[in-house]
Amino acid sequence: MARTVAWAALLACALLCVGIVAVAPLLGDSVPLARWPGMGGIALCVGAAFLLDDDAAATVGATPTSLGRRRLLRVALALPPLAAVWAGSLWYATSADGAWFGPDTRAALSLQLGAMLALTLAASAIALRVMPEEQGGWTGAVVPVAVLGAALALPERWTLLAAPGDGAWSVAQQRWAVLLAIGVLTLVWASREPAAPGGRWGRQPVAHSIRRRAR
Repeated sequence: MARTVAWAALLACALLCVGIVAVAPLLGDSVPLARWPGMGGIALCVGAAFLLDDDAAATVGATPTSLGRRRLLRVALALPPLAAVWAGSLWYATSADGAWFGPDTRAALSLQLGAMLALTLAASAIALRVMPEEQGGWTGAVVPVAVLGAALALPERWTLLAAPGDGAWSVAQQRWAVLLAIGVLTLVWASREPAAPGGRWGRQPVAHSIRRRAR
């Protein structure tokens, strides 16, 4: 399973995250959005969108291991390197002189990353459920960019991008928490076993599946 994880996409987007965070202080106030560490988080989410793609899914689908457990293992393999890159990038972004987001915002910024990551994986899982023969990574990769676009388009009273010290900062984090819950619940729902022949949901025993194919 470790060999089938999209490490190349994760590595490329991890390097992009580091590059975004490193370049942001050089832009000064000319590009305010670039100072938001979540821009680096979006890059990480784009790479993570390909986590659930598995070219061997048709083969391992006949094993006793459930779909949900296989996906959980894939995510668990990728989380440590993702967390390490995010922790380093976040420390740098919030410790620099003149940083817009200080060390006291690290928990809230990590919540934002968690929400974007959960929504990204949920979209990939739904795409794989609707189009099982395709790869859902490209669908999931659009989600973090779409979340950013939606956040920019929202009216001020519904903002997700409040700055620390603003009155909307704490309320915005509550909205990110709701998005995180929606993403996790959707991912769990989309990771159920596909419908078995005959319209029943759930996993068929392997022997029963083999007998049906033999007929």
